[in-house]
Parts: sequence; C-alpha cells; structure tokens
Amino acid sequence: MIPTITLNLFNLLILFGAFQGIILGIILLSTQRLRKTSNAYLALMMIVFAFINLQNTANAANLYQAYPILEFIQLDFMTLIPLSLYFFITYLLKPNYQIQKRDYFFFAFFLFELCLRLFWMFWHMIPKSYTDSQRQVFFWLANTIEFIAAILTFILIVKAIKQLKIYEKELYNNYAEIEGRNLSWLRNTFIAGLFLTGIWFFLSLSDYSAEYFSRTLAYTVWLGVSILILWIGYSTLIQQGLLDTTIFAISEKPQEPLPPASELSSKTDEHYERILHIIAVDKLYQNPDLSMSLLSEKSELSNGYVSQIINQKRKQNFFDFINSYRVEDVKLKIVDPKYDHYTLLGLAQDAGFKSKSTFNAVFKKMTGQTPSQYRKAHS
Repeated sequence: MIPTITLNLFNLLILFGAFQGIILGIILLSTQRLRKTSNAYLALMMIVFAFINLQNTANAANLYQAYPILEFIQLDFMTLIPLSLYFFITYLLKPNYQIQKRDYFFFAFFLFELCLRLFWMFWHMIPKSYTDSQRQVFFWLANTIEFIAAILTFILIVKAIKQLKIYEKELYNNYAEIEGRNLSWLRNTFIAGLFLTGIWFFLSLSDYSAEYFSRTLAYTVWLGVSILILWIGYSTLIQQGLLDTTIFAISEKPQEPLPPASELSSKTDEHYERILHIIAVDKLYQNPDLSMSLLSEKSELSNGYVSQIINQKRKQNFFDFINSYRVEDVKLKIVDPKYDHYTLLGLAQDAGFKSKSTFNAVFKKMTGQTPSQYRKAHS
C-alpha cells in the first residue's frame, strides 16, 4: 500500500518559499549588476536553504515513504550553511579578501559530509542487506554533522551582528548622511536568524532521539527560513546599491596614525577653530555629500585626527556634528519671513540634508519637535 501524501498549508508555504529562494539565487548569479563574490555566496546560501526546505517538506508530506528512490537524492547539505554564511559576511565586509589557510576548514567540513552521503548512496546500491546498526551509525554521523553545523552557524551569526554594529558606528563617524549605506535591516535579519538557529540547534539534538523531536518547532524553523530567504533576496534586488562593495570602503581603510599627544594637546584649539571656520563660515555643511574624508581634506588633517578633535571638543560623532549645523540653518530660516514661501523639504535640502527621512529624524532628535510642529510654533 502506497502511503498517503499529505500537503498542509505550512508545507505549501514552505514549498513556495523554497522555489522562490532558488529563483532568487539564480537571479543573483546571472544578473550582471549583482555579480559580486559576496552575492554569489548569498545565492548559494539561499539555494542551500531552499533545497533543505524542499527535502524537509517532502519528508513531512510522506513523499519518501511513497517514493523510496527520493532517499538517494541527498541535497540538504547542512555544512554548506556555515560555509556560505562565512564567506558571504567575509566578502561583504572585505570585497578584496584572499582566502586564508584557516578558511579551508569549511571546505573540508563540506567534503566530509559529501563523502559520507556518497558512501551511503553507493552502499544502498550494493545488492545486499544492511543492518539496523549500520543504518544507525550513518544517521548518528549525519546528525553530528548537523549539530556541528548549527553551532558554527550560531557563532558566525553572532560574529556578523558584532561586525555590522561596528560598521554602523563607523558610518556615523564618517558620513553626515547614512541612507543607502545603513545595514540595520541586515543586522535585524541576522538577529532573527540567530533565534531560528537556536531552535535548529535544539532540533539537531532531538534528532538523536525521535521521542523528543518536535514537529511544531521544525515547522517554525522551516517557515522562518523561507521568510528570511524571501526578505534577503528581494531586499538585495530592490535596492541595487545595498550590497555594493563601495559602501564598505571604510571597513578596509587603513587606520591613519594620530599625531603625538603633545602635538594634539598644543594645537587642538587651533585645528578646531579651522574646522569650525570651514563648516560654519564656508558653509561646508550645505554640501549633501559631505564626509569625514572631504572635511579632512579641506582642513588638511587626517581623518582620525579630525574625528578625535570633534569627539573631544563637541562630544559628538561626525553625523551629529554636521547635522546640528543643518538643523540650526533650517531653524533660522523657518523664523525668517524671507523663507516663508519655502517648503520644509526645500529648507532641508538648502541646509544640506539629502533625504526627507534623515531630516525629520535628526530634527526631532535635536529639537524635540517635528519640523512642521516647530514651524507652527514659530509662525
């Protein structure tokens, strides 16, 4: 008697996400403007998750019982998850990265799983019976590999979250406008992935004993992974420059040596006044593309030195320092009758703000009021 194939709503949703992941992965690999090393590993990660979800759903729907031949098609390579994740993060933050000897561990880990699966497949082809103990050994090894993969993935996600936090801090120290560069969406995605990986870790432990396996938790992971696949894939496609290597130049920039402490202390006030003159008198803050590099070039000082002076004198990062001038510029023009015919967005753009969202957020942060509330209160 052929087992009944069952497909519930969860299975259908997971299958939809899996097929979408495969399609998005192919698009990432085949589209010229997206053809980057980091995106190639992102595509691999999406396709791997998609195939794992396909096989998990096939198993849950009793397809393996109905068609035993499917057991030979082993595409759910767990070791490819930490491998693709590791190199995605690495090449994302360091586009010119050269593979190191320590990186071969991930490839060796994958090759071990590949050999184990090939051995099991050929063992099935031999016209002789195999014992339950032999089958048990294989599944024990497979579960151990999955357990290690879950641990590695958890560690790599934690590392990725820390790296992205450092990157975001560097953004505020180097740019007065971070829209288009901010990767908080990716950090939040990794946080969600960390939660799913924790459940996966528990499931990999429960695989050693079917008694403790939870189908509810399994569906949570499979469905959650499908959502993350779609979220990452479509976010990458919709925002062309989102994962552009030029965004991460600050991560690879060599640290410039600061002047000796004696020179810093004796000339700090002089350099600070020069910086203020360039920004306030020359109105450099009105440049929408102003960055720490440009300010350093204008003041003839190193990036690190300018950053330290601003932090020491104003207790601010570069982002808040420059945008405080822009907010003051807008506030002055709001109360000036000559600018009554200007829209708030027009005033913001004149002051150097590049995006409406940044303007609204910064203005509210620095004044406690929205721009429209401030104008109404001073009209």
